[in-house]
Amino acid sequence: MGATGNAGEFEKIFQTVTSVVFGRKLAGHQDYEAWLGKNVSGNEFGKSMLSGERVYLPPFDFYREIKQNIVTNGEADGLGKERLSDVELEKLSLSNAGELLARLAATAPNTIYGENSNMEDCSFYCNSHNCLKSCGLNQSKCCLYSFWPRQSEYAIGCYYLFSSKFCIKCYNSENLTRCFELSDCNNCGDSLFCHNCENVHDSMFCFNAKNLRNAIGNVQVLPERYKEIKSRLLGEISAELEKTKSLRWDIFNIGRRREGLWYHRLTKR
Repeated sequence: MGATGNAGEFEKIFQTVTSVVFGRKLAGHQDYEAWLGKNVSGNEFGKSMLSGERVYLPPFDFYREIKQNIVTNGEADGLGKERLSDVELEKLSLSNAGELLARLAATAPNTIYGENSNMEDCSFYCNSHNCLKSCGLNQSKCCLYSFWPRQSEYAIGCYYLFSSKFCIKCYNSENLTRCFELSDCNNCGDSLFCHNCENVHDSMFCFNAKNLRNAIGNVQVLPERYKEIKSRLLGEISAELEKTKSLRWDIFNIGRRREGLWYHRLTKR
């Protein structure tokens, strides 16, 4: 649906989540939109074949292929009344089917179910509330710039995030709490820059690991040492974000040689 939400509510969500995850409140979510949308599928659009009105499209190939045959939800209500005439039935063949069936072969791709509220520039959602510029929301609330959050809340810039809360830039993961830049992880909390981890908490730069706490690079350290390094890391992240409204590092490039130098510099101090 279009812009009918409360802009102040979305800014409050942004400030709350950044405060929880970074320990430092950031402001002005619109300024971070390009960064938050990176590595996240966003809404796509087409035009109604009947009215030319803009229609939301979920970002899947199936919908792109039928883009010329879409209508709004309101227009779809009358489609069931369309019929071929007896004359058209007599003329119907494979060669002219596209022309004769054009007015029947239409769909409304922006599916909305259940009870929803304050959904601004969102599409394809069910029983969700207070979300902005997101797609495929299912029983979620307070999600911004995210794709397919399910039973999640306070998620920003996330992609396929299930049963999680207070996460920023997390991907293909489930049961996360207060995490930043995690991918393909499960049952993790208070962690940063981790991939393919399970039951990992208060950790950073961990890969393909299980059952760790206070770990850096898959090695457990003393809690005091971990807190010291994490504080330094969050300070550097927050400073970069406030200055540039973006961050050079993410879970997809942190392991590369050039970007990895940042990790080594941080941990060797």
